[in-house]
Amino acid sequence: MSPADLVARARQVGLDGIAITDHNSVAGIREAEAAAGDLIVIPGIEISTRSGHVIAYGVREPILRDLSVRETVERITALGGVAVAAHPYRFWSGLGEPALLEARFSAYETCNARTLRRGNERARARAAERSVGQTGGSDSHFLDEAGRAVTVLEAGRLRPDDVVQWIGAGKTRAQGTDRGADATVRYVSKAVGEWLLRGMRRI
Repeated sequence: MSPADLVARARQVGLDGIAITDHNSVAGIREAEAAAGDLIVIPGIEISTRSGHVIAYGVREPILRDLSVRETVERITALGGVAVAAHPYRFWSGLGEPALLEARFSAYETCNARTLRRGNERARARAAERSVGQTGGSDSHFLDEAGRAVTVLEAGRLRPDDVVQWIGAGKTRAQGTDRGADATVRYVSKAVGEWLLRGMRRI
């Protein structure tokens, strides 16, 4: 989907803001910002580490893929961003337990709309045990998925930098839906099809 279409969809479903976190790319941020008007746009990127995916909020520069989790988080921090463990217990692209302990995350994504309930529940439990912040995200790859899970801030009007600071301080919460049966068929078909087209390489 185009960033401008995503902005329009965010307005349609009543979101106050969106985060642009394309896989290993920051190319869509400017287009989203140009279309945003008063909608908050959080710059970011979803980085493929050797162990799984890490989200960098507040980052406008690409970060090399296939680094260790620790080095990835260090680079995010050096750029002034906030590191979040994306869908940490999702099969295939989640970091998993050992990798979560490699670095200090500001938050775990504990409600990801493209993750099964058990994965989200496990992420919530671990975040609570470790006093780590929590975020939610639709992880939308299609327009109709936008807004199915969100990060909630109990505050008035904020700037993008303020939102990133709140995430970094662990002052946000997650809410939304888990991946159901219909979404699983769509997700698996897309993921496997694109994996085959990539020559069986991970995103």
